[in-house]
Amino acid sequence: MFRFRDLAALILVAASAASLDSVGARVVHPIVNPPTAAAPAPASDGRRLFATAGRDELIALCQQMHYKTLCTTMAMLPGVSTPEQLLDTSLRITAVKAAMAAMKLDQAIKSGGGAEGEGMASSLQSCRESYASLVDSLNSTRDTLRSGGSSADLMSELSAAGTFSTDCEDIFDERPELKSPIPGAQRHISRLVSNCLDLASTIKEQP
Repeated sequence: MFRFRDLAALILVAASAASLDSVGARVVHPIVNPPTAAAPAPASDGRRLFATAGRDELIALCQQMHYKTLCTTMAMLPGVSTPEQLLDTSLRITAVKAAMAAMKLDQAIKSGGGAEGEGMASSLQSCRESYASLVDSLNSTRDTLRSGGSSADLMSELSAAGTFSTDCEDIFDERPELKSPIPGAQRHISRLVSNCLDLASTIKEQP
């Protein structure tokens, strides 16, 4: 289970990252493994999702995503040469961003929730719990992908991640008098998760 004391390692990895708040996806380059450290592909036991593809094929695959530019930027990162690696990288980046959002919410809670009082404190707590659950869900999805798990398992886990990624936005939509301290992060994380869902779904359909 995700614990906030575990954030130090995640934040260290993302320390030199550019901001990801725009749809143009200034991606967190340092968290991507170099080509020599790339994870082994899932075993070829009938569950392998997609054959090795060239960069052009990955870019073409990104044209099927909802947020094409975000996907294409990730497809250009070092060490990304297969759809599985693209999905794994997307999941990893999303987990780091969700962990950072959870840390910001934790800081806001410790500051007392601002002038809005108990209503804000409760909303911030719920948001923080949702992002912690999102990190767990994304890491579980990565484990399934890297172990050669089935497409059905991937889609089930990502569907749960999709719910967690929009919980915070829903919470503040229901309380319009309250203002989220991380509106940009909320939008960006939901876009990242949306692309992960689209990518996993598209890979699943490949022969």
